[in-house]
Amino acid sequence: MNSTRRTVRQVGIHSKPSTVMELKRLDPSLRRNLKDLLEGYVEHCQVSHHLMARIDFPIYFHGFKFGAPIFTHSAPGQEGVRRRVIGLLGVNTPDSQVSSEILLQLIEILVQRPEVGEGSILRILPVANPVALELGEHAPHLSDWPILEHMIGKFQEQSTEGVLEVVVTDGGYALEGNVSSSLFQALDEVRAEVPKDAGRSRVLVPDRILLSPVSATEPWRLKLSVPLFWTEAPEVHAVARFISRLIRSYSSLQNPVPERSSLI
Repeated sequence: MNSTRRTVRQVGIHSKPSTVMELKRLDPSLRRNLKDLLEGYVEHCQVSHHLMARIDFPIYFHGFKFGAPIFTHSAPGQEGVRRRVIGLLGVNTPDSQVSSEILLQLIEILVQRPEVGEGSILRILPVANPVALELGEHAPHLSDWPILEHMIGKFQEQSTEGVLEVVVTDGGYALEGNVSSSLFQALDEVRAEVPKDAGRSRVLVPDRILLSPVSATEPWRLKLSVPLFWTEAPEVHAVARFISRLIRSYSSLQNPVPERSSLI
């Protein structure tokens, strides 16, 4: 992990030593996957002055310490204006990292296009279950370990504007939850600008959408269900682009600009 932290600093992603995992408490064999995840991210992204990475929410399992990697993207915006905090959560499981890979791809888009989410702070937790990342099928299931649900709940509480949760499922590609009128309008915009012929689009809009309204003062909450077998790069990228389009459209409604940038 020491080499990873040096690499992270070199590309301009700032870590806070006081919040990073205590390395002396970690068995090297139980941080290999997290190290690969962070190094893989660094290798595929450019330098960004809008992104900070840190390890947060320390938890213990069988005497070993684990932590969740959180990426905070502060999109450009007006000075002195209160920024909305939007949370993006990847619920990985012992047998699937698809949700994590989708959000890591989204982070790469944000590095290349920092204006996505203009005026907002995007807090991204691509690995909601760090123990499952390391131990695979030997890790406890999310529902069998209350501390993980508590950690996810704390992350959601910090997302004052709303939270999008990416999960894997044996079913189809679906979006459900509670949305504000602005978010519903943003979703309509995305659906309108994406070709109906999915073969001509690099953006995958959910096949099934089931939403209910919340007031403008309440935080919204969405769950994006992705098929378990979507492990190929084109599918992962297309879902990440859908999320980035949705955030971009939503932000433009909150912060209107004269000209919108080209589509992602």
